[in-house]
Amino acid sequence: MRRIAFASLSLALAMGAQAQTPEPSEAPEIQAVIGAPFSDTAVEETTRVMQDGTRFVHSLTTRHYRSGQGSVRSEREVPIPGSSDEPHTIVTINNKVTGELDSLFPSGKMASVMQRTAMKVVDTPVTLPEIRTTFAGMRIGPKDPGWSAPVSLGEKTLDGVHVVGSQRVYTVAAGKVGNSKAVTVTVQQWSSPELGIIVDKLVSSTTGGEFHYHLTQLTQAEPDASLFTVPADYKKILVKRNAANGVEVETASTPTTANR
Repeated sequence: MRRIAFASLSLALAMGAQAQTPEPSEAPEIQAVIGAPFSDTAVEETTRVMQDGTRFVHSLTTRHYRSGQGSVRSEREVPIPGSSDEPHTIVTINNKVTGELDSLFPSGKMASVMQRTAMKVVDTPVTLPEIRTTFAGMRIGPKDPGWSAPVSLGEKTLDGVHVVGSQRVYTVAAGKVGNSKAVTVTVQQWSSPELGIIVDKLVSSTTGGEFHYHLTQLTQAEPDASLFTVPADYKKILVKRNAANGVEVETASTPTTANR
């Protein structure tokens, strides 16, 4: 195994494709939980309303898979800005068995592999995700001042899954992010206590913006084990932490002739 310039270039190109993803949205992270496997399709819809009433709607789709061992795979469709081409699909595998974080780029059959042996799964109990949000690029955590007390929305069934609802309102004080008046952000969130995931989340603000995240095709069953490994015909690029410059890149295995 030797370091070569091509590995760094390939990784830079791959990360460049990933950098085309829109700014971090309200989409929640799927936590690693042992013994609660599932798969789903998550749809994110961001709506912006202009002063003249024009509405802009932006949608993203992500497939999630979580194994009974706690590993999580996400397949995210990333549109190419200014292009009518089909969106890129970027796959990440948070392998909680090995501690690896894999990023797969199907169009080039390449994978970056970050080794994190200290990040193996810990058997933690399933908990309801806390309410958090973002506004004008500002991340607002559940413990930040400005939140109202949570209000229960009761319980119901969504897509065949039992969920519990809660609502909180966050007040962005005037001048905090350049706003001349105070802005309120309302979050309604429905979560599964059995799976520890958000099934439906609606965020709206007095500025007219809205974000809706919801799961469809939710199946509570063990996904195929091959979904949590790097395919044999992918070129691997190892990414390691380096005390000097933070990142060290090396080539790893290359596909065999039989796998090409």
